[in-house]
Amino acid sequence: MNINFKNGELTIPRLAIAEMTEPLFRNLIAFEQCYHACEDKITSYACLMDNLIASKKDVHLLCKKDILGNWLSAEDAFNFFENLYTDTLVSGFCYGGLCAELNKYHKHRRYKWRARLKRDYSSNPWKIISLVAAFILLGLTLLQTAYTIQQYYLPPQ
Repeated sequence: MNINFKNGELTIPRLAIAEMTEPLFRNLIAFEQCYHACEDKITSYACLMDNLIASKKDVHLLCKKDILGNWLSAEDAFNFFENLYTDTLVSGFCYGGLCAELNKYHKHRRYKWRARLKRDYSSNPWKIISLVAAFILLGLTLLQTAYTIQQYYLPPQ
């Protein structure tokens, strides 16, 4: 699975979840566990998705972003990833570097502030306009204050 994280955006290929997806994945995971010459890509993918999906809201978000094509209920999709790799040992996790990048990105305050700003103010164009107007007014107020201070200390001759 080609999963990338670049510039704060996680790209995950689309996966259609249907009734036969779970047996297919379980068989592929069993094959990876028995045949030690191959990498644990499917097991790693199942582990990564289980860690990304913490609730049914996450399933809805992934469906909305067209990452999951869910032909089942949100609860079934949640349970699919929750129980997919139970009793399985992940010996060579393929997405360790990706998880390290995600955690490093998550720890920076700047990215949290940017995400909060984007979430809170980009939903409505009036919010953006009011935010821009507030910054313009702040800039003009600072400019007026600077000119007032200049007039006080350096009066015109």
